[in-house]
Amino acid sequence: MTRRCTVEVALATFNCESFLADLLDSLLSQTHEDFTILVADDASTDGTRAIVDSFVRRHPERIRLLGYSEHAGYLGNFARLIEAVSADHVLFCDHDDVWLPNKIALTLRQMQALEQEYGAERPALVHTDLVVTDAALRVVHPSYASYAGLDPRQNRLERLLLTNVATGCTAMANRALYERARPIPPEATWHDHWLALTAAIHGNIRFVAESTILYRQHGANEVGVARWSTPAIARRVCDTLFSSAKQATVARYSHQAGALLDRFAIDMTEEQRAATRVVADLWSLKRRQRFRTLLRHGALLQGALRNLGLMAVTMRKAEHLQA
Repeated sequence: MTRRCTVEVALATFNCESFLADLLDSLLSQTHEDFTILVADDASTDGTRAIVDSFVRRHPERIRLLGYSEHAGYLGNFARLIEAVSADHVLFCDHDDVWLPNKIALTLRQMQALEQEYGAERPALVHTDLVVTDAALRVVHPSYASYAGLDPRQNRLERLLLTNVATGCTAMANRALYERARPIPPEATWHDHWLALTAAIHGNIRFVAESTILYRQHGANEVGVARWSTPAIARRVCDTLFSSAKQATVARYSHQAGALLDRFAIDMTEEQRAATRVVADLWSLKRRQRFRTLLRHGALLQGALRNLGLMAVTMRKAEHLQA
C-alpha cells in the first residue's frame, strides 16, 4: 500500500487571546481536512491557555498540545515545535492571522509537485503571498510582496543571507527539510529564515504568487510589515543614519551566517561558501571594504535604495558588534 501523506500545522502561541479563536476556526475550516495541529504555548499570561484548552476538548483528535513551558521567545518557541513535529509535511502558523480555506490544499499540491519532480528525499520549501490587513481584517493590500516591495523569487542563497523572502506563516516544509534544518540554532534570525537558507543550500524553494493568509497587522506583531513607500523610505533613512537598529540587524545576519557555515559549509558550493563567509566576517573587514565585498559576492538586498542603506550601515563604526 502507498504510504499516506501526513500534514501537521505547527502553531506557536503567546498572549494572543484577542485573535486566537479566529485563527483556530480558520484552520478547522480548511478544504483539506487531513491534518493535525501541534500547539506550543510560550507561557502566556492572558486567556490564551484557556482558549487552546477549549479547542483541544472539542477537537482532541485534531489538536495536540506540547504543554506549557518556560518562556522561550518567538524563535525559541518555534524551535521547540520544529523539534517535535513528525509529519511528512509541516506548515508553520502564527497565532494572529487567518488562513484562507484553500491554504493547505494549494500549498500541499505545490509541494507534491516539487517532490514528484525532485524526490521526497530532497529538502523543499513552498511559500505563498499574503493579504495584508489591519487589526479588524480589513484589507490594506492584496499582496504582501508588492506592499513590501519584495520579489520572493530572488531566493538564491547569496540573496537570502541578508533578507528573507519566505514568510514563515505561509510556508510548508517537507520532512527532508525540517530534519536537515533542526535544531534551529540560537544565532538564527527567525525559524523561517533558517529553513529558507537550509533549503537554498540543499534543495528547492518554490514561491506561489497567490495569497493564502490574511496577515493581520495590529501594532504588536512579533514580525510585521511596513509599506515600501516614500514615508517608509524616509523613516528607514533616519534609522540608518541616526540609530544603531539597522546595524544591529545586519550584525544578527552576520551571526546567523557564521552558524550556517558551522553547520553546512561542506554542503555549499564554492560561491555559496564565499558569500556566506563574507557576511559572517563582515565586521572584521575595513569599513571601506565591507559593501564592496558584499557586492562582489552578490550578498545584497533587493533594490537600489535598500542597498544604498546597506552601504551606509556597513560604512559606520561597529566595534561593539563584532563577535
